[in-house]
This record gives sequence, structure tokens and C-alpha cells, in this order.
Amino acid sequence: MSEKNHFSGDHIASHFEAVKANLPGADIDWLQSSRDEGMTNFLETGIPGPRVEEWKYTNLGLLKSDVFKNTEASGDIAADVVAAALLGGLNGPKVVFVDGYLSETHTNIVEQEGVELLSLTEFAKSNADQTQKLLLHAQNSGSLSNLNLAMMTGGYVLRVSEDVKLAEPIQIVHIASTSVASKSLRTLNYIDVEEGGRAQIIESFISTGGGSNWRQNNTYVTLARSAALEVYQYQTENSETIHMAETLVEVAEDADFKHFSLNIGGKMSRTEIKPTLIGENGNVELRGAFLGRDGVSHDVFTHMKHMVPECESDQIYRGVLDKGGKSAFQGRVYVAKDAQLTNAEQSNKNLILDRSAEANSKPELLIYADDVKCAHGATVGELDQDALFYLNSRGLDNKAAKALLVEAFVSEVFDEIDIEAVKDKYLTLAHSWLEQGE
Repeated sequence: MSEKNHFSGDHIASHFEAVKANLPGADIDWLQSSRDEGMTNFLETGIPGPRVEEWKYTNLGLLKSDVFKNTEASGDIAADVVAAALLGGLNGPKVVFVDGYLSETHTNIVEQEGVELLSLTEFAKSNADQTQKLLLHAQNSGSLSNLNLAMMTGGYVLRVSEDVKLAEPIQIVHIASTSVASKSLRTLNYIDVEEGGRAQIIESFISTGGGSNWRQNNTYVTLARSAALEVYQYQTENSETIHMAETLVEVAEDADFKHFSLNIGGKMSRTEIKPTLIGENGNVELRGAFLGRDGVSHDVFTHMKHMVPECESDQIYRGVLDKGGKSAFQGRVYVAKDAQLTNAEQSNKNLILDRSAEANSKPELLIYADDVKCAHGATVGELDQDALFYLNSRGLDNKAAKALLVEAFVSEVFDEIDIEAVKDKYLTLAHSWLEQGE
């Protein structure tokens, strides 16, 4: 291990040895072996340092000595906290995790023929071979993914059968309680949508108060031919939380994947989305916004792989940075030699509200095919003073005019959302963030 490129994870390994006998599934020998292998793989590389290109804008130095500890299930949480975290007007399944553990009290699985929704541990007990194959995704996805595999306390498995469409979106809520400080919250999820299947997932991450946490939420998705999945994520965790969410997706022929994200909270957040188009006429759309101030750092990393001809991908990300905020967008598009007639678009725009803020943008196009249409754009700028003056001349004060311009800038990301409750939530959170800065 090169110390200049990676930080040692030995202190985490010591904690793992102390707690692994109490982790969920400890009575399943092959699962424990997978955890051990995950920790071994993690230790071979360690925690990415600033000289690792993909992590150059994300400072993980505070993790090289601090130990965020796995805790036992903290028990129940107040029903009003859960109710406040859920979006109203939706009657689909509801899955609630508290401090990384599934809360059976608040989880409500609405049964539908052709849809299987289980906790990862329950799925592993009766589907050993399939689960072991799924865990290979984590083992092949980098050191932190292996750490998540070794230390995870929960997760879910969603399987949608051929030509089945979910009647309602699934709401998945991750709550960090204030029961213990310096917690590690690690969940591992798998989604498999068979040919012609359709599903929507709304996933939120919240904190009930203060306390430092390190959250990892890793999700692996497989979309078969003509399948479709929409994922809506948003996080408003407390200012001491390190938030990491990684999504890996395989998109088959004629399949469609859409991912929307909004990052507001956390001391540092990192959203990674890595789709691979493996079937012709596949389509991927990524939309996201991040809002930061007062030392908050947001990092978005996307790696779009076009492996076959005639696929499309489109990425739109918007950042708003106020005093002391920092962000980074790294968007990589890879087009393989045989992936002719690829159409790939990427756009990242950042709005700076205070000169002390910092926005980094690094788009990358790696194109090895000849007949393609690929484009990217990245901008960093301040509010349009002419537009601000125009709104002032129409009777709006500076605060109202500024809010209107920022909301219009962010709302572009979410215009295509069909679920009104989700669109309203995103815009409400953005508006609340703006008001807090005044």
C-alpha cells in the first residue's frame, strides 16, 4: 500500500474483528466468509487518498485515524419521525432503516404478485447461490465497496418479474438516530428487474439530530431487456455526517434507467453512479443538484460506459454554492470501439453565491468509436446581475429576486419528474436551504 495514495485501514480491521460475530447473518458461514474476504480486499488498498484521481476533490484524511463504530440495532424510533420522513399520498411499500438496521416495526411491505422485496439477510438465508453471486459485485468494485460488504448491517433485495409493473413507488427511508456518536451506517442493496418490468424507488437519508456518522449505501442494479427503473434519492443528513451513496447499473437492450439526486446535508457527501450499457438501444438519464455552504462539501462522480452500439445517455447536474461551500463534479463517459451511433450528453453548471465558495468540474470523454455524437459542458458563474436588476425593477427585493433565480436554476434538473410528491419535496428542500442562508 502506498501511503501517499491511500491511507491504512488497519484501525478499521481491528474494529471489524471485535464486532463481526454480532453482525447480521453471523450464523451463515458463507456470508461470514464473504465479509472476511471483503475486509481482506479493503486492506490491500485502504482508504483512497488525495492522489487517487477519482478522489482528488474528496478529503478522506479524517478517516485514517477515526473509528466510526458499528453499533447494535438501536431499537424503535418514534412513529412521528418516520411519518415526517415519508412522502404523503403514496400507498406503496415502505422500508425503514434505523442506524443501518431494518426496522420491522415501521416497514410495511405491500404484497404484489411478481414483486419480491426482502431484507438482504432474509434473502441470503434462502437464496445462498444467488446472494453469493450478487456479493461479487461488491468485491469487484473497489476498496470502500469491499469495506461496506464486510461491515454492512442491513440492506434490501428487490426483484421484479417479467412484464410486472409496480403499482406504486417504493419508499425507502434511512434514519440516523442520536443514540450513539461516531456510528458507521452501512447498507447493501440489490435490484433486479426482469424483461419488461417497471419499478420506481424513492430513497431518503435523514438525521434526527447531531452526532458524527459515516454512511455508506451501495446499490447494485440489473435491468433486463425492455426493463425500466427510476430512482429518486435525496439526503438532508446533519452537518457532522459523511455520506456516501454508490449505484452500479447494468442496462440491457431497450432498457431504461433514470436516476435523480439532491444533496443538501452532510459534512461531506459523495454520490457515485456507474451505469454500463450492455444492450443496444439502452437509455440512461442522470439528473442531480447539490447545495452547499458553511464547510459542506459535495462530490458527484459518474462513470458512464457505452459498450454496444445505438445507446443514449444524458447527464444534467447543477450546483449552488454559498459562503464556505465546496463541490466537485467528475463525469466520465467511455465509448468502446464497437459502440457506434452512441449519443452521449453531459452538462454541469455551478452557481456561486459567495466568492469564498469553490466549485470544481472535470468532465471526461474517452471515445474509441468513430460514428458517435458526444458532448459535454461545464460552467461556473455568479448570479446574472442583469436578471437580478430586472426582477428588482418589477418590485421584488434582493432576497426574493435571488431566491427566484436560484430556484429556477435548480428546478431545471427536476422538471421531468412525473411523481408530483417527489418534485414538490425536492423544490421545498431547495427553497428551505435558500431561506436558511439569509
